[in-house]
Amino acid sequence: MYQDRSEPVTPSMPAPMFDAVPRQGKNWMYGIPPRIVATDTTTGDALALPDYLVKHYWWAYLWRPAVWFFDHQPIINTIVFGQYRKLTEATVRLLHPQQAGSTLMIASAYGNVITKAAKALGDNPLTVIDIAPIQLERAQVKLEKLGLDGNVTLTRMNAESLAWPGDSFDTAFMFLLLHELPVPSRRKALIEALRVVRPGGSLVLAEYGGFTKTHLFHRVPLLRWIFGTAEPFLPSLWHTDLDALLTECAAVTGKRMVCEDKVWLFGGFYRVWRYRVEQA
Repeated sequence: MYQDRSEPVTPSMPAPMFDAVPRQGKNWMYGIPPRIVATDTTTGDALALPDYLVKHYWWAYLWRPAVWFFDHQPIINTIVFGQYRKLTEATVRLLHPQQAGSTLMIASAYGNVITKAAKALGDNPLTVIDIAPIQLERAQVKLEKLGLDGNVTLTRMNAESLAWPGDSFDTAFMFLLLHELPVPSRRKALIEALRVVRPGGSLVLAEYGGFTKTHLFHRVPLLRWIFGTAEPFLPSLWHTDLDALLTECAAVTGKRMVCEDKVWLFGGFYRVWRYRVEQA
């Protein structure tokens, strides 16, 4: 059922560092509609691990010991300076889970955000995509442990090339994803997200806030260097007008964005924003 297609980019990555395929017994592709598995857009290139992931983030998202380490609540909470609970609560609240309808989470995430979202969504179906098999494996384990896997579909897919036709979901959300994407990939991922959300639906983004002259982490050069070294694509997001970027991406899909809610956390260092997607 599963065929690894990540070989075109993995030679630059030492093979023993991560598992290219999920371990046996982890049936994380359960429930995927055959049309998604067989679609022409799900090609070898579409399922290859992106270069930026292999080169810059292998140690955090592909190497099994690190994946195990980071996917603990105290660790991930420390990484976001004690803001994880607030970030997840704001994200789930802005999903308006009782009215969310069919929901797409674009890229899995460490911690309990997936299980929180699945529980809050109730009978509303949740689909989670990720390009890294090990991340889907971790998500499946967490969902099964809490008995929340019955209404969740886990699908291996690249955020830049979603296999669904347009207007397939009522709601989509990204949790701390955009800052880990290079600028071209960031734009493609947003265009794809907006393409698959129906007019009248919503897009929720939990992310780092924009650059300010007041926040300590922005003002101190050493701290900026540390953030930029650990997260090489974060500085570009800091200096991006997210509203303008979303307006531009929506126009590509024949849609427009209406911001409905903005939540700022940790003095503006993090943000959770909700947008309504409308036909242009």
